[in-house]
Amino acid sequence: MSYPEPNDVGPVAGGHLPVSDSDRTKVVTLLESAYAEGRITPQEHAERLQAAAAAETFDDLVPLTRDLVVLDQSAPATRAWSQAPAASGPEPELIVTLFGATERRGRWQPRRNLSVLNLFGATELDLREAVFTDNVCEINVFCLFGAVEVLVPEGAEVQNRALAVFGGSSAKGTQPVPGAPTVILRGFVGFGAAEAHVKKPKDKKK
Repeated sequence: MSYPEPNDVGPVAGGHLPVSDSDRTKVVTLLESAYAEGRITPQEHAERLQAAAAAETFDDLVPLTRDLVVLDQSAPATRAWSQAPAASGPEPELIVTLFGATERRGRWQPRRNLSVLNLFGATELDLREAVFTDNVCEINVFCLFGAVEVLVPEGAEVQNRALAVFGGSSAKGTQPVPGAPTVILRGFVGFGAAEAHVKKPKDKKK
């Protein structure tokens, strides 16, 4: 049995990117659960497992579980989660803001470890269109008399492990979606604020 390639997960959404063994494992786990619950037949189970093993891109994996995931029809369509190889080594990427403002937005590749140094400034990291290099993104903040704002995509898990003294830190996400990254806010905030939260993209003006 052949599974048609989806027409809504093209290169823009990352459907052309290669899958990893962990991505295949997640699909296999879902197929095993669906088979145990009687939602697919033994033949469908075997065929989909074979297709998952041979999958090379996310466009190959998506059709195998599309009919097994129940989506809230009143909710906006979820993005296709994908990962890309890191552009450089595993060392943290350093983002520095001194008496000014720094923004990262659009389609960029945040590393697994981001270090943010903010002194008397404002730093905004927009992860809503980012292509993650790992399923976890840890943002280590050192912020004094400044503000760090992290815009998290819907479906991502968000954790706050930062220490705030005479300041504030918070993390607010939505219901986690399988395959979505986990964003962890760490570090120290003094006389400032660090926040990771979901913010829907504004509609483009016509």
